[in-house]
Amino acid sequence: MKKTIKLVLKIFLALLLSILIYFAYIKINSDKLWQTINQQCIPQFKNGNLQSPCIKVDQRHRYVIYKDIKGPLHDLLLPLDKISGIESPILQQKNTENYFMLAWQNRDLFIKSANKPINEQFLSLAINSKYGRTQEQLHIHLACLKPEVYQTIKENEHTITTNWQPLKERINSHEYIAIKVPASDINKISPFNYLEKYVAEQGDNIAYYGLVMTPATQKNEFILLASRLKLLDFNLGSAGAIQDYQCKLNDN
Repeated sequence: MKKTIKLVLKIFLALLLSILIYFAYIKINSDKLWQTINQQCIPQFKNGNLQSPCIKVDQRHRYVIYKDIKGPLHDLLLPLDKISGIESPILQQKNTENYFMLAWQNRDLFIKSANKPINEQFLSLAINSKYGRTQEQLHIHLACLKPEVYQTIKENEHTITTNWQPLKERINSHEYIAIKVPASDINKISPFNYLEKYVAEQGDNIAYYGLVMTPATQKNEFILLASRLKLLDFNLGSAGAIQDYQCKLNDN
């Protein structure tokens, strides 16, 4: 019995140590993206010599489009201003850029880099929760949906309304809430604002949520999906986990 207890304790301590090392590594490297856009993308842009992984710098709207090393079909949008992530109060201010729509407007750059036609219905934008990310600079992931995720969303799309409500099926074994938003509205009101309103009504904190935007079947509508951190489900609110950086959907 004592040997069993000692073994369990050793396993627990080993796991705890591994977790601490992992989070220490994340903390040390959490400014990597921020440093790259400031030390590489912006200087290259000013010199008129923009090179990969820096794809585009827009000083008017204050953002960078960046080719992520996890690819090949995976772009990021990052603000040029220091914004930590989904929990930042800056994202709720009226004069803040609508970063989701800016990322969507740059989908042509993503499709061009694929060197093949990609159905826009397959695309998605995602941002992870404060606890499901590795970087301390806001970054929105642009990539295709995983085939099984796309199928789940399309099969349940008819149940999604203009109010946040639980999606009938889980995605990646995690619970999601969903809402359908007209494109005309999402151009005026950021997805961050839609989620913050829901979270405030629940007496919750947006920092716990990952957020996704993907086009609905109707061309003038988008679907927003959000998943909350839930440790018992091994869910850190990493909404980017629904994406496929190979875009296998396009090969079907």
